[in-house]
Amino acid sequence: MGGEWGQSAICPESAQEWTYQVGQHLVDMDLGAITKYSALHAKPNGLILQYGTAGFRTKAEHLDHVMFRMGLLAVLRSKQTKSTIGVMVTASHNPEEDNGVKLVDPLGEMLAPSWEEHATCLANAEEQDMQRVLIDISEKEAVNLQQDAFVVIGRD
Repeated sequence: MGGEWGQSAICPESAQEWTYQVGQHLVDMDLGAITKYSALHAKPNGLILQYGTAGFRTKAEHLDHVMFRMGLLAVLRSKQTKSTIGVMVTASHNPEEDNGVKLVDPLGEMLAPSWEEHATCLANAEEQDMQRVLIDISEKEAVNLQQDAFVVIGRD
């Protein structure tokens, strides 16, 4: 991988454990725990990002909060579709400091447009609004929080 996420590169083992933990908090809708962990991956002040065809693309130092939040969104999307959702971390064809993350729908296709909007909203939410945004997405998309979630993480 050309760039790095946060202070170190993601390895599949730690990403798998992280996704499991995130998923468990969403099953219980343990919003307190989600808020606690979200604070460890705080959104930089004033940063506004837009989910596009390539997902989120920006400098590595601006993606920590996005990676955490897209893990949450991937779990919700998986529960809603009852399918595996992919999280693709990419940096190989860009300068080292340029990174990206995008979600991949069950058949390898781009994320559905309504979920691209959810991704943008969640990435740009202030810390104090995270719980409300997650609840809103769950309600708008009729997500069964008791449904199992499956998320795969890829990187290049």
